[in-house]
Amino acid sequence: MKNEWTIEEFKATTIEENIEKKIFEVPSYQRGLVWSHSQISDLVDTIKKGLPFGTLLLYKTDKNIYQIIDGSQRSSAIISFVKNPTQFFDENDIDSDVIKQIVDIIDAAGNKVKQEETVKNLLIKWVKQNHKTVEDVRDMQFAAFGQVVSKVYPTCERKEFIIGDLIKPMMKQFKEICETISNIKIPAIVMSGDPGDLPLLFERINRNGTQLSKYQVYAATWNSIKFTLKNHEEIVKANRDRYDQMYEGAVPIEDYDSAQFLIDKTLDTFEIAFGLGKHLSKTYPHLFGESKDDTKVDSIGFTLLGTCLGVKYTKTDILHKELNEKIGQENIDIFLDKILDAVKYVDNIIGKFSKFKSNRRASNKKPLHSEMQIAAIIASVFLMKWATIKLDDNGDVEAIIYNFQQSSLSWKKKYKKEFETNVSKRYLVEIFRKKWSGTGNVKLDQMILTPYFYTEPVDKNDFASALDNWFSTMNEERKENNKIATPKEAELAFLAAVYLPLFTAAEHLDDTNYDIEHLATQKQMKSHLARIREKDENFTLPISSVGNLCLLPEYANRSKKDKTLYDDNHYLARLKNYSLNLKKIEEKYSFTQKEDLEWINDNTSSAEELKTNYMKFIENHFNKMKNILLEHYDEL
Repeated sequence: MKNEWTIEEFKATTIEENIEKKIFEVPSYQRGLVWSHSQISDLVDTIKKGLPFGTLLLYKTDKNIYQIIDGSQRSSAIISFVKNPTQFFDENDIDSDVIKQIVDIIDAAGNKVKQEETVKNLLIKWVKQNHKTVEDVRDMQFAAFGQVVSKVYPTCERKEFIIGDLIKPMMKQFKEICETISNIKIPAIVMSGDPGDLPLLFERINRNGTQLSKYQVYAATWNSIKFTLKNHEEIVKANRDRYDQMYEGAVPIEDYDSAQFLIDKTLDTFEIAFGLGKHLSKTYPHLFGESKDDTKVDSIGFTLLGTCLGVKYTKTDILHKELNEKIGQENIDIFLDKILDAVKYVDNIIGKFSKFKSNRRASNKKPLHSEMQIAAIIASVFLMKWATIKLDDNGDVEAIIYNFQQSSLSWKKKYKKEFETNVSKRYLVEIFRKKWSGTGNVKLDQMILTPYFYTEPVDKNDFASALDNWFSTMNEERKENNKIATPKEAELAFLAAVYLPLFTAAEHLDDTNYDIEHLATQKQMKSHLARIREKDENFTLPISSVGNLCLLPEYANRSKKDKTLYDDNHYLARLKNYSLNLKKIEEKYSFTQKEDLEWINDNTSSAEELKTNYMKFIENHFNKMKNILLEHYDEL
């Protein structure tokens, strides 16, 4: 079918009418592409200033429906303005000189700047609340604002019309903007011909620009291959929620109905990856991070799908083809089942570190690992259990053969036991050595070739060496004085590994919270540093070093941080109220004795003495914790 195109113009109000009549629509392969409010505001501001804002690209179907191939977000932005123009009324539309004149009329005692801010906010609120449509703006009664001002400032009574006359020129200008945008003629290229060329055209339009993320391009170009899920309603609902939220009041989507979407359960690869990522983030936030925005793409779904399919991270753009060829409609549900089983299995083994009580208190919960690391561990289980990987002569993946009916014999006889014995140790070593710092995609691709990596033993001496090197590097990097670093992921992982075996099953399950405490408190150390820096302004110490950290139960935690736990008499007296005593604190939580911290009370020590005493303390304390961890090495 031959493709042809012409140039036409459409008024904004005409586009709005056509959208209401469903003559204009967004093609299904653009589902999920919606601008933020700030982007819409920027476009409206561009139009207000009379600047060019681009051309629409439309495809006219044989049913006389116009699909918006390029410019759907511009169309939605313009329609948002036409429907409710005053939502975009802001400080840029206000003449500050007019506001000052109104304040002069008020003639009230007090701060004039604050009064100007109050009047400005009153005007914005009055415009937005009382003028929702273009018609409302046309019928605006300026003296009504004077009445609003007089209610707040009684000195303006009987001056309402004067105030109305003052804002009249300014508001007439806004009226003109509303009329201009409502009647603006928007140029459009209208194409007809082969609809099969449209996704390719859309991709090429956006390929070299910066307006679309790679995930938005995937959403548009992976649309041709669909899968119907018999199960996994949570994945379908995640997409439904996204579309309903993103397209509320916007241009309608071709062939999209919210209720029917849940019934059909037919998704493309982008939607499957998106829904999987949302489900993982909400179910296992300690592994994948919290997902607070229903419309935001969580990349873990794409990363995990690709790794389980043996697709290199740099080849994610072919994920839809690989999913269709290697899995297909027949096995899509069981494929997702097995991935989720692998996630649950891994969570049961290493999730304990992120779920440990000291890590639950953060307002913004973050995993202790990178996305690439956790994807590698989960995919290694999936591939060892359900796949046979064939490599070519270059050592690259030639083929992956899946058998979802029965897990592999090598997994049952060997790898399962070895994985459960060694993965926690490898997981921690990788965190301490920062193996996954940076993008990590090369390491992730390598894991596809060697999925048994996490089954290999970690020598106890090598583990201890990794801890020592990490501790030494940390102390060299942290040059602190006034600003003290909060515990990083590696410190949280280390503390979890140390304290996990010391807690009883009941303590793991009870409601007690734990706080991370600086033994040489921040206030005390800052005081010492301030004293020393009067003579040596470059003097620093690693105050946030893990060697200076311990856990304390929240109810026993100290309110005063200018004393050590040994010098805080109020704290010591309260311990017995919670079936605790100093000896139990020392043995189970602080791993210290009183003499370990006596040096901190010497306010006459030199810089060299302070550094020697502090570094000796944190090294000894770290070694105590390291030895506890090594004593329980087999329990990791």
